[in-house]
Amino acid sequence: MGLSDRCTGALPRADALCRAIVCECARRHFRGVLADFETNPYSSDRLSFLSRLSARLSARRMALYCPLSLPAEGAALLVGTGLSGGSLRALLEETACRYGAERLALDLERVMMDFPLPCPSGCGTPLMREELLALREKHPSSVYFSRELMANYFTYLTENGTHFVLFDDTETLRQKVRLAQSLGIREAFIMYPEVADILPELGRW
Repeated sequence: MGLSDRCTGALPRADALCRAIVCECARRHFRGVLADFETNPYSSDRLSFLSRLSARLSARRMALYCPLSLPAEGAALLVGTGLSGGSLRALLEETACRYGAERLALDLERVMMDFPLPCPSGCGTPLMREELLALREKHPSSVYFSRELMANYFTYLTENGTHFVLFDDTETLRQKVRLAQSLGIREAFIMYPEVADILPELGRW
């Protein structure tokens, strides 16, 4: 089951909500819950809610997966792979050292992003697959592989300056999974809309 957090305030009747989620999972024979929560400074009760939910799920032999920003007690923690800087290996090693590799799972994000250079914020413009293909056709420059980010990239010039485009394909996603496995991380999640065009290839992992 996927669980989103769109409430801007405190969660009403948290215990009743936990019971309802567990009952729904049991009724549908789900194996667990993925909490797609973002850190919200106005929602300080999220961590305690997720810890309670984790305990209830665990009692029914189901798992809870949480973002690293909300490390609920007893839950597995999701590590995002969509980096725009730093080193994916270093991130996974540091996180495994802190929490234990057996407690981690990959949030295997398919990156497709355009960065103007320089880009101090590290935040680029997300691209749709069609937009990425259009850029490749318009700017047929060489594609390189970043060993630090474990993603492909190319650059192109406009009248406003240089752009750096970072993107994943089937092989880069495979390499991220292999890296995680080598570090003892055994689970990974992918979001279907992001990988719809390459799903048949991913199915042959």
